[in-house]
Amino acid sequence: MEIQSHSGHFKLWRELELHEFQQKFVIKAAESTDQGFAIRRSDGTVEPLSGDDVSTNSRKVSTIYGVVGTIRSLAATHVLVITSRKEVGSYVGFPVFRVMSMKFLSCNEALRLPNHQEKRDEAYFRTLLRVIESTPGLYYSYETDITLSLQRRFKLTEGRMSKPIWKQADPRFVWNRNILEELIENKVRHSFCPKVFQTGQLKLKTSPATIILISRRCTRRLGTRMWRRGANLEGDTANFIETEQLLEFEGFRSSLLQLRLVIVENLEKDTCGWKRYFLITFQIRGSIPLIWEQIVDLSYKPRLNVIDHDQTSKVVERHFRDITQRYGEMIAVDLTDKHGDEGQLSAAFAAEMQKLPNVRYVSFDFHHYCGKSNLENIQVLYDQVSEDFEKQG
Repeated sequence: MEIQSHSGHFKLWRELELHEFQQKFVIKAAESTDQGFAIRRSDGTVEPLSGDDVSTNSRKVSTIYGVVGTIRSLAATHVLVITSRKEVGSYVGFPVFRVMSMKFLSCNEALRLPNHQEKRDEAYFRTLLRVIESTPGLYYSYETDITLSLQRRFKLTEGRMSKPIWKQADPRFVWNRNILEELIENKVRHSFCPKVFQTGQLKLKTSPATIILISRRCTRRLGTRMWRRGANLEGDTANFIETEQLLEFEGFRSSLLQLRLVIVENLEKDTCGWKRYFLITFQIRGSIPLIWEQIVDLSYKPRLNVIDHDQTSKVVERHFRDITQRYGEMIAVDLTDKHGDEGQLSAAFAAEMQKLPNVRYVSFDFHHYCGKSNLENIQVLYDQVSEDFEKQG
């Protein structure tokens, strides 16, 4: 549930009370028990608190740390809540938490299903819910939007920053967006961003410094490695991840964004109260933006298949137009093997990049130069792009 702070920015209640009555679940803010909502157990309807909900406590009360969303199955409505969390660090001064455990509150479970197949389907659905309850790697913050990189954050207008957190968020990195719909009107929501989130302390000369590493995984074109490859017709690539590295040192905060295939360097200056300088480099991580697949079988390295599609050029154009609009000028670096199936994929990619004069394309056979742990040969790639880095700041 959201509240608006004195600064005009929204934040979320950190602790909630879950009251379990026979007819309903009641969820109230621990710090302000008149703030909350109720869920009818008969049909899963979400409704505002009544006077009795505020003044009456149930015999079964527990503490929860957020409401994730609602899911409807054949027989029931299920509300997903956070039952434990762990503070793992901070982002731009605000605590970030990792979800340690979740559980579903199931409503209208007494509904009888008419046939055996629907009962089997419902049982299978329940097994999927148990998987969701134990999903690892979900992170959130009560006071700031962790889906936005530092660079994008400083480009937002003050008006947008005063909007509810779910409206500020980058939808590409909000993993519970689809199950928030029924809770939006009741201002009950937490935005989740699955990531690698790590912090470390070190010293630069004699001054302490903090390094924060965040990897944001995109919700578009999902799938595991090999099973999901290439791009869709909108230009979204499989397994796209944006990684941001923040360095805080003597009042300065430096942001380094890493994303695969694209490298950009830029210099930003904060427009907030005191001046901070940001050196930002982008590397895009994602599947090559062609229409291709990898047929998984029992072989060690399944064959690749580049699909001859009449929309391929448009797909590549859409992909890089979106990337350019989001991150600015770029260098596309192709790291694929230049032999066998990968060589065919690389050649097809190079041919399409020739049609994009505004994006510089660099081919670097990583396996050839850096195979057998010869990582010092990455200098060959750096020599090809260092001049571009210097031009960009």
